[in-house]
Amino acid sequence: MGKEGTPAGETEPAEAELVGRASRGDKEAYRVLVERYQSRVFAIAFEIVRSHEDAEDIAQESFVKAYFSLASFKGDSSFFTWIYRIVHNMSLDVRRKLARRGGGTMEYDEVKVAQAGDTNISSGISMGAQSVGPLEEAVNKEKAGLLQKALHEISDEHRAVVVLREIDGLSYDEIAKVTGVSKGTVMSRLFYARKRLQQVLHEYAPPGGHSTVAGSLD
Repeated sequence: MGKEGTPAGETEPAEAELVGRASRGDKEAYRVLVERYQSRVFAIAFEIVRSHEDAEDIAQESFVKAYFSLASFKGDSSFFTWIYRIVHNMSLDVRRKLARRGGGTMEYDEVKVAQAGDTNISSGISMGAQSVGPLEEAVNKEKAGLLQKALHEISDEHRAVVVLREIDGLSYDEIAKVTGVSKGTVMSRLFYARKRLQQVLHEYAPPGGHSTVAGSLD
């Protein structure tokens, strides 16, 4: 079997084809889209709200909202970029509501980060898809923890562009569509975010130590 259960020798349906079929009421086509992007959508939400329960709710609601809004999808961006904007905005709304109620703080939580596994940004940057030994894995986990702390020292807007660019590999134009700002603003935020992360990571580094994570953000 191929990826996502596709029989060997058969290619996956193109995204545009799936979106077209889903917009005509093909629920099976939309299910394929959900399965294709659900882990990444959850990761986006989790990075903002830092709660598995809230992130799962946001991911589910985002796909429901996207399904009933397919008629308004112009196709001038990828489906993923489009739903990314939906989940990004919904996650920020949830976080603001939590903050107004006095909850949903962004303090670093080692337990939550460990539970998030490969879906959180810190493991994505410092671990990648490499297979490592126990010692290297321990070092990478320490780096991941430092980066996770540093990420939450910067604003939502700056953290968002880092996630979109460094983890999901979106272009500047795509990030501009997701965040609703100009390409120039995206580039400015990314420049500031990288510099600020480098500063914070150097502050967190042990005395006399050197942050290789900071160097990776150059």
